[in-house]
Amino acid sequence: MGRKIYVVLNGKAGKAGRFGLDNAQKTIREAFQKADPSVEVDFGITQAPFHAPELARTAAETGQYYAVCAAGGDGTVNEVTNGMVHTGVPMGVLPWGSGNVFAQEMSISNNVEEAARLVLEGKIRDVDTGQVGDRYYLWMLGIGVEAKIAYYVNPTIKKYLGVLAYVVAAARQIFDPGYSLMRITLDEQEMTFTTFNTIVGNATSFDGFLGIKSSYSIKDGFLDVCILQKKSVGGILKLLIEFIKGRKDYYRFIDKFSAAHCRVKSLRIDTVPNAYYHVDGEVMGMTPVDIRVHAQSLKLIFPG
Repeated sequence: MGRKIYVVLNGKAGKAGRFGLDNAQKTIREAFQKADPSVEVDFGITQAPFHAPELARTAAETGQYYAVCAAGGDGTVNEVTNGMVHTGVPMGVLPWGSGNVFAQEMSISNNVEEAARLVLEGKIRDVDTGQVGDRYYLWMLGIGVEAKIAYYVNPTIKKYLGVLAYVVAAARQIFDPGYSLMRITLDEQEMTFTTFNTIVGNATSFDGFLGIKSSYSIKDGFLDVCILQKKSVGGILKLLIEFIKGRKDYYRFIDKFSAAHCRVKSLRIDTVPNAYYHVDGEVMGMTPVDIRVHAQSLKLIFPG
């Protein structure tokens, strides 16, 4: 008897929504068994929002699975993370949604056969997670214009266009004058900035003067706070071009936005006026927020 894999499948995400659950399960099972014919694959199908954490944790607690995998987009990865954190069972990622930004950040292939082989043969790493309120996150938290973009994305357009739906919504924000006065509190010290967008990244890459790579920042025990202080029409247009070209890890370059940066283990963010924030692409609410890192709290399988 070979290893057992449990797959949490978002039946409405990306490929599953377009091609059907039966076909999705058949394709994923065949992908694993092509890599190792002895592998057994069980599925848990999400029935409602935030059902995935329950499925993932229940599977992990049985002790019978080599790994529990998230099959969906960034939202599914986030939900499965919330079920897997602190369990000690490895988590895998099968990009199966309309937007798979985290998978791209981690160099996980969108090809299901390659992603399944990675689950079986990849490196198991102890990585960090961020937490805001009672919600954990693996990729990033964003405050400001990007959360507003996510809030206004048309679900129908997203279903058929994937990340291009965000391009449509982002294009509407180019000339939005919205800025917030933001106060960051850490270690009883306060810093104040004017910002249109702020990123609290756990596994986010930033090019330019920071040179931060997600494969390292996800396991360094810190969160990277990047405060974008100056809106640049040219910079936003460049983001849209990179989106269209397929570069979904669109936070990599920041020099055009007069960015400030700090590395923290915990912080509080207040803004005036209150601003939307999202966690791994899902809008959760509005500021203020308290955020912290949980170092080495999740076992994740990704390329060596």
